[in-house]
Amino acid sequence: MPFMCSTPFSRDGMRRSRVLLCAAALGWLSCGGEPPEVPAAESLGVRLSDPTLPQCGPDQPLPALAIDTLARGLEIPWDVTFLPDGRALLTERVGRIRSVDVATGRLEPAPWAEVDGLADDEVGLMGIDARVEDDGRIRVYVAAAFDQTLGPPPLRLLKGVGRRVARAVDPRRGQPRTLEVLRFEVDPVTGAAGEPESIVQVVPEGEIHGGGALAFGPDGLLHLSNGDNQEPGWAMDPAWAAGKLLRYDPEGVPAPLRAGDPLPVVLRGLRNSQSLAWHPDTGEILLVDHGPSGRPNDLGRAGNDEFNIARPGDDLGWPTVAGASEGGGFVGAAVEWTPSIAPGGLAVSGETSAWGRAALVTGLVDGRLRRMPFSDAGPTAVVCEQWLVDRGYGRLRLVAVAPDGSVWVGTSNRDGRGTPRSDDDLLLRVRARDASVGAAGGGGGLESTASASPAG
Repeated sequence: MPFMCSTPFSRDGMRRSRVLLCAAALGWLSCGGEPPEVPAAESLGVRLSDPTLPQCGPDQPLPALAIDTLARGLEIPWDVTFLPDGRALLTERVGRIRSVDVATGRLEPAPWAEVDGLADDEVGLMGIDARVEDDGRIRVYVAAAFDQTLGPPPLRLLKGVGRRVARAVDPRRGQPRTLEVLRFEVDPVTGAAGEPESIVQVVPEGEIHGGGALAFGPDGLLHLSNGDNQEPGWAMDPAWAAGKLLRYDPEGVPAPLRAGDPLPVVLRGLRNSQSLAWHPDTGEILLVDHGPSGRPNDLGRAGNDEFNIARPGDDLGWPTVAGASEGGGFVGAAVEWTPSIAPGGLAVSGETSAWGRAALVTGLVDGRLRRMPFSDAGPTAVVCEQWLVDRGYGRLRLVAVAPDGSVWVGTSNRDGRGTPRSDDDLLLRVRARDASVGAAGGGGGLESTASASPAG
């Protein structure tokens, strides 16, 4: 049962069977092939560049900070979007969408909607964004992973045969997992979730390196990141969806950069990008990417986490390049973190906020929320970094700038790689102490700590 709303909802089995049979038939018509060989960076004239980003100095002062606890007991909060009706919708990787009152911080106890997909290791219910249509309707979009091997035995057998046939002809087809975009209509009277519709299906999706970033860009198009699925070579191939940033219109129709492109690829050469945004002035694409972790297919590299500034059509270099570099036809990372911080979330604050024009990045490994102000002159760049939250809460993933200018942050201590406490996971709000944001009440608690660096 792939989807659930207020009542159980499932795809029509017959429709799935037809789709899978069509996929198998198309597999016979496609070309075979193996992942392309990865050229050595040196052979392409790539030069390593200085990855060091200095700590911000006195010319980048910060206000005194406070951290409010908006919600406890969440399960791997991943992303959040803010609706014009005063609510925030937050995804939990295990398959729940939760509703939070932005003014009071109150978390609704019952899920707004549920998605019964694949929730394992690094994937599940991931990115979320919302769109207000010209007629006032609100539509909510989420990225989710699904396991196509599930279902009644006869259907599993049929699907398995179709996948094997497709993979025998082309290993890029017939994969057992998909990355999909679901769209919910919001009831204009009650605010409840309508039945979801799957409008994008991307093959393949991995249990790790699954991407899952989802956001509408300044062009009004929906952007979706897919990781390399532990097959680094495919991130180089424009005909393979792994390791790419993909683009669709609000109906799920592919929006390629050029007519005739096999896929709607905006960026390629990604490893595992889980969050993206856009520069507030230039509209350039900003995204974080997890660097190699020492596995054999990482070519012995480790670290090299990235913050990237890119334009449509750019190749970010993975797997030939990891981290900051120049040359070779690639766009190297604007910032590199070695040792790894495992960048989970990315948001952008504006000029009039307490944080100024800056990128905000969370680290799963180092447990920090960092602010990186943009340069005021020359090409787009960040000039330094400073920590708004410096450990004490464990793994940090979700980050977003709320309508009131505060920064919402979610911990990720229950993701199988952290050490959860009894009240994890948390939804936190970071604010300037002299700012009037929110109001305690309604069960949200809004417990405020005295420091942005609480004791562990």
